Amino acid sequence: MDTEARRRAKEHIMSWGSGGRRPSGATGTTVATVVLADARHLDAVLASGLTGPGTLVFTPGPGDLAAGIVPYGGSLSEPGEDFALGEDFYLQTQDYASSAFMSVLGPTVLRVFGPSDFSAFLADADRAFTEGVFPEYLITPAVLLADTAALGGPRGNDGPALRLYVDTEGRISLSPTGSPLGTVGDDLPALLARYEHVNAASEAPCAVSLGAAVPEEARTAALQVRPFLGRYHAAVKALRALTAQDIGGLKVSGFGHRVTPGLAADAGDDLTGPGLPLVLWNAEQSYVVAGGRVFAVDRAFAGAVECLLAGPVAEGLTPGHVLDQVRAFFTERGLSLQTRTPVGAR
Repeated sequence: MDTEARRRAKEHIMSWGSGGRRPSGATGTTVATVVLADARHLDAVLASGLTGPGTLVFTPGPGDLAAGIVPYGGSLSEPGEDFALGEDFYLQTQDYASSAFMSVLGPTVLRVFGPSDFSAFLADADRAFTEGVFPEYLITPAVLLADTAALGGPRGNDGPALRLYVDTEGRISLSPTGSPLGTVGDDLPALLARYEHVNAASEAPCAVSLGAAVPEEARTAALQVRPFLGRYHAAVKALRALTAQDIGGLKVSGFGHRVTPGLAADAGDDLTGPGLPLVLWNAEQSYVVAGGRVFAVDRAFAGAVECLLAGPVAEGLTPGHVLDQVRAFFTERGLSLQTRTPVGAR
């Protein structure tokens, strides 16, 4: 497997694991990534019209890279198992609850396999929100959290057009822990219809990818009382990116801490806005993460951004001319603060 083929395969398998960004080159008219647990289902999947230009199908045993069929070894569905792509890329799958007791030695997918994993994830998120303490293993750059949309993250591109998993019995879902959407031979419109039907019956987004792991009533109840989870996922992503640059000891605005004196950490419009910019800081530097970019700023600027994001609860905590400077900074760079009520607007 040459360098470009390996890069593309890694991009697809990471997209498949998280349910996040669509891989480059995937057209959108067919499924981007299909993972087979058993190679005997390959012919039926290919004949059903699920694949096309830009699709990669991962199958145990022999493959045909020119046709978009990628051979792999190991497993992507069992905790503690490794997925092997050739002889130089290994991806471990780990159950979430065990992660706190294990060292990350390489690329790792953390997956919720059952209620105990789900409870451990919620406990971590709650501690981050109230105390500002994020689990070290989750913000490690080599770690990927699986099925984020089902855990309160942004739904994004997730769904049958992004990723599919075919188990050993030929059942099709989004992930190894997902509720069935069909069986091998079903086409994409049928899988999409079933996906929409399952989601329509739930009060929380993405009822499919954890459907076989966590009772839907419990998942929905947990997400509904934690509207900050989308923001939590955004903070974890930002912390991972900064950790990769050897920037540590960071606090995140709205998670147990605020830059601005007098602004409560657990109040503000920003706590439920996963797409809003993030303010982070340590003893040496402050940062604003927005639009996939990281800006190093001084503490006063960071506080003004924080107040704009927090909305009316931050009224009067920062001078109006400083808020105007921040608004201009974002406008000049084509970025949006997305605030519902302009703080200090004149």
